[in-house]
Amino acid sequence: METEHLPLPPSFETLRAEASAAAPVIWMLGPAGAGQTRLLAELTQSWRATIRQELAPATPTAEILAFPADLPRLRFLLTVGLTPETPYDPAGDMTVMESQPGLILLTLPAAERNLAPLVKLLGRIRDEHPAWPILVAQTRLHELYPPGAQHPMPYAFDADGAPGPSVPAALANALRAQRVMLAASRLRFVPLDLTEPPQGQAVLDYGAEALRHAIAMLAPEVAERLEPPSDPELGIRTQLVLPWAIAAAASDLPPLPVLGGLPAIALQAAMVRAIARRFGVTADGTVWASLFALLGGSFLLRHGIGWMLRQALKLAPVWGSAAAAGWSFAVTFGIGEAAIHLCREEALGRKATPAALREAFRQGHEEGAALHGAGRGSASY
Repeated sequence: METEHLPLPPSFETLRAEASAAAPVIWMLGPAGAGQTRLLAELTQSWRATIRQELAPATPTAEILAFPADLPRLRFLLTVGLTPETPYDPAGDMTVMESQPGLILLTLPAAERNLAPLVKLLGRIRDEHPAWPILVAQTRLHELYPPGAQHPMPYAFDADGAPGPSVPAALANALRAQRVMLAASRLRFVPLDLTEPPQGQAVLDYGAEALRHAIAMLAPEVAERLEPPSDPELGIRTQLVLPWAIAAAASDLPPLPVLGGLPAIALQAAMVRAIARRFGVTADGTVWASLFALLGGSFLLRHGIGWMLRQALKLAPVWGSAAAAGWSFAVTFGIGEAAIHLCREEALGRKATPAALREAFRQGHEEGAALHGAGRGSASY
């Protein structure tokens, strides 16, 4: 079923809007080619291609990324391509930052010498908002290494980002020069180099841990919201499956047999696509179709009969609609658990088995039924 243009229930839209409004803003500034998208991918543990698809226009000079898209914990405001030749008025971007200030993250290539425009920009920011924390990520370190050199190991910079004795002289001098030119702006520095295999470095995320530590020192709330759950799939369950299960139950509450249950099916399909996107696998309708094909014909028959029976129950006022809503909640949870299993296996290059998918659905259905029973009377559908 095509679900792209079916609106989500107001309760879920309201939940998402409230989460977005409360999400702190990380304002990312930098010249073209400084590695902002790679840095954003590292912070969110996302694929760069996915990030480019999810960026949305925010101001004439910046794009915005809600992270995660479904129930945002953070918003990233990207102002890219700053050059000495192009005038830049930060007023509009500063207004976005003012809505929920979190952190300014300036991405600056280590070899960059013309910092006069940045000095002016940072001076204005400091004049208007002296308390905003600013972190400078000094990137592309390897460009100032001797030919064939690898990153100095272990990480060769102190807690304040100052270069140690093992850092190549050309790089150390360039980093110190940038610190001197930007000293008046009262910044914290962290050198790092996020590379790809063709660039020849054995360590692809050099300095990533130092970056997270610096963010934690400057903006603890931001660092906490960046922290991935100990179980990555737990984040998917709480950020995707649970909200969609609530939305599906809400959509099945109206006492309209059959027609009242169709939005729940559309929401379940949308949830499966969102889970597929989170795992970086195909997010079109084939995931939904593959899921039910693997679950098998007997499952589809039981699911269809159960759905019709629950819709018939709506003929009983109040009680029938509540039962149908509870069934939709549990089934959505089961489908979500099966989709997680399917997409995880596909992301790992393996094929999910029908038996394993049915077991994942069963466990998810039981968990959803227990959650709905425990929360009945307090859930705001």
